[in-house]
Amino acid sequence: MTTHATEHPLTGSALARKDRVPQPALLGRLATRIAWRSDRRIATKLMGFAATELGSSLDMIRASERTTDARLRRLYYRHGLDEARHAQAFRDAAKRLDPTGAEHTRSHEKLHALRQDLHEKLGEIGFVAFVYLAESKARRHFAGLASYFARPATPPAQRGLAELFDTIGKDENYHCTYSGHLLDEWRALGHRTEVSRALRKVRAQAAWRTWRNSGRRIGDVMVRVMLASLFITIVPIFALLQRLARRGTNTGPMWHAAPVPRDRLARNTTNATNLDRLRSQF
Repeated sequence: MTTHATEHPLTGSALARKDRVPQPALLGRLATRIAWRSDRRIATKLMGFAATELGSSLDMIRASERTTDARLRRLYYRHGLDEARHAQAFRDAAKRLDPTGAEHTRSHEKLHALRQDLHEKLGEIGFVAFVYLAESKARRHFAGLASYFARPATPPAQRGLAELFDTIGKDENYHCTYSGHLLDEWRALGHRTEVSRALRKVRAQAAWRTWRNSGRRIGDVMVRVMLASLFITIVPIFALLQRLARRGTNTGPMWHAAPVPRDRLARNTTNATNLDRLRSQF
């Protein structure tokens, strides 16, 4: 743990809050191995992280501009600088792994690089509650990725990612430490109800976003499966019905040219003759 996470920036004393980072379960390790299985996919993932960190940086800097508390202004501003540094580090790592893949950020992740004005929408306590929960989640995620890329079987080109995630994870630990301390401080000052309500609201919004995103992905997969099933089953059935309907009948072309009326044929012949006579005059 870094010095910043050991000596609290608000009190200067040793922290009582030392949440243990759980190791990822077997299912989580399997999902990580699938999602991070190639340099191209890893570069794409890193670019997504870079977009998220950039958006977080913009929100933290904006919060430092809006808050009226000088202490919070300093904490928010430092946090914003950390997130900007993380965004650049993720982008650089993506370029080293796959320069071509690093240039293609997925469209839905580009939205994460935009400022969300969370301090204005959530208020001071709600914003800090959001920071605490988001940074706690990021700390657990990055700790699991650092452990994954520290495996002996990791390809040489990817081994630097373990140190990258470990270093950024220490910053995330500091961020959730100071935000958690602020929430405890507000509880002690008589704002326990406001803090609890803010945490419940942020958790509910996060759960709804997860459910909505999962539903969208599941819906996309189901639509593809249904269309493929229809193509595989319906088209052969129609082809078989057409073959049965034509059995015993003329198997020639299913279309033929309509007969031209005699009067129209005569007019066309006359027009062609007149056109040839006109062309011969030039």
